[in-house]
Amino acid sequence: MLTEEDILTELEQYQKWHNAHMQGKSQEERPSLPDNKDTPKYNSYSIFGAFIHMLIFFALEISTFLRIKTFVSFFAKLRISTDKFCYEPYSCGYNNAYTKLGLALLAKNDLSGAINCLDVSWRVHPCPHNSSYGLKRSLVAKLRSYPEAADVVNQYIKIGKQFVYWPDKWVEKIYKS
Repeated sequence: MLTEEDILTELEQYQKWHNAHMQGKSQEERPSLPDNKDTPKYNSYSIFGAFIHMLIFFALEISTFLRIKTFVSFFAKLRISTDKFCYEPYSCGYNNAYTKLGLALLAKNDLSGAINCLDVSWRVHPCPHNSSYGLKRSLVAKLRSYPEAADVVNQYIKIGKQFVYWPDKWVEKIYKS
């Protein structure tokens, strides 16, 4: 599992790369992007795995759209267990799947399961999606009203602010919702 230190180091590398890019530096002049050591090697097995992973992703999205909590839980768990086949494992898709699973568990009154999902969901590699848009805020917004989730909520917000600048109005919205 990624540590806070690992994540912050990778975020710092992304920021340095982004700053050099914004300054108009050429590819050779920019620092290298962080290396996600979890990225799979490509062969026929990984291509098949990625195809299966995409099917699970779409089933999860459809289940979420239709609000079928049992299917959301099932496909989110399956999505999480197949994350190693993803092009960018333990990144934005991992955060998204744990967020959806946590919301489904909370809807089933499984508070400890939802808190665990929030705690695991921020432990991801920065990628272009979550270092541009940030970590998902829906589960943290729902859990913030539970005193037993306070430490995990505060940690998630702390890390979320590191991924991208979360305007104060976003954090206020989390606390007000």
